[in-house]
Amino acid sequence: MRVLVTGMLAGMDDHGYLDRVVALGQRNGRQIKVFNAVEEFTRHGKKPLERLLGTTDYLFELTREREYEKIGYEIQRHGYQDVIVRAPATCEWNRINRKFKDQRIIRDFIRPDLIVTLIDAEWLIKEKLENPAKADPFLNALRERNHNLYEILSWMNEEVSLSEDWARYMGIPHYVMAVGEPAEALYKLAVHPNPWVVYASYSMTYATPDKRLEVNKIITQLRQFAVIIDPQTVEIGTNYDHETPANREAIYAYTVHRDLHWYVGKVHAVVAIHPYPERPPLSAGMMDELGHARDYMKARYMIFPKGFSPFTTDSYIEKGHLFETPEEFFHHIEHVEKRPRFTDEFDLQSDLKLH
Repeated sequence: MRVLVTGMLAGMDDHGYLDRVVALGQRNGRQIKVFNAVEEFTRHGKKPLERLLGTTDYLFELTREREYEKIGYEIQRHGYQDVIVRAPATCEWNRINRKFKDQRIIRDFIRPDLIVTLIDAEWLIKEKLENPAKADPFLNALRERNHNLYEILSWMNEEVSLSEDWARYMGIPHYVMAVGEPAEALYKLAVHPNPWVVYASYSMTYATPDKRLEVNKIITQLRQFAVIIDPQTVEIGTNYDHETPANREAIYAYTVHRDLHWYVGKVHAVVAIHPYPERPPLSAGMMDELGHARDYMKARYMIFPKGFSPFTTDSYIEKGHLFETPEEFFHHIEHVEKRPRFTDEFDLQSDLKLH
């Protein structure tokens, strides 16, 4: 498989995430070749990114096209089977979001099978932008701009939006995934053609510790069958209540937009997990996600011990997809739908060397 991985150029631990994906490949006897397009554009620092961004769009576009052609040639020459190309779709520079119109050259030379856009919590990105891990003129310039949370969220949204446009142009799937997801999520997409991709929906507001453990146990078991998109992998900032009203409004709006459109709108199915026989009532957020999944024509399942209800079976959940126990649900997907289990080893040993 060839995966084009997009995402913000700074503020995320995408290098560490991709390293863990490569390590999973090594653990399972798969060589996953990673190309970092920015390192190729800059000749590994010999042509600084801030200098390229300071040239005309035409010259920088020619530079990008040449390097994408080289990457495509290297993939072909060496016969790499599992490939990740890390590339930007946009770049925030001098308060302008620079959008790269590279879809044609990427389609013709990289020929990706899918696009994955990596994201992270806005407050974590802001912390990393304010404290770059290394002395780099580009990163220092971003730090001096002192981007606020709304600008960070906007940059992330532009990255997702343009990546989605690229995928539509190429006729391939597009997924959005947090760098907080286990490395197995991107690994599955990189080495397994057309895996089942599922969004896990559940109440994050009312969950007691014991019920959260129960939800996590179901999600862990579901990972045997699917690539899981789990909303809790984007950490909620502890300072949210102390943010300005404008920041709180932006964070809330983007959180809803992310879950409903970046996640629910792109997966194959939504599995709603509500292990409460009495209270609390059905989560409003979860029901909204199921409603959007219905409108997006996604498969919908629900684990709900309280039993059947006309409100769930007739409106939100397809016939035969409402289960009172996790055991009933897993029996259905394995023995009725006959979804295969992954046989890979997904646990990384602590002493496994990352490259």
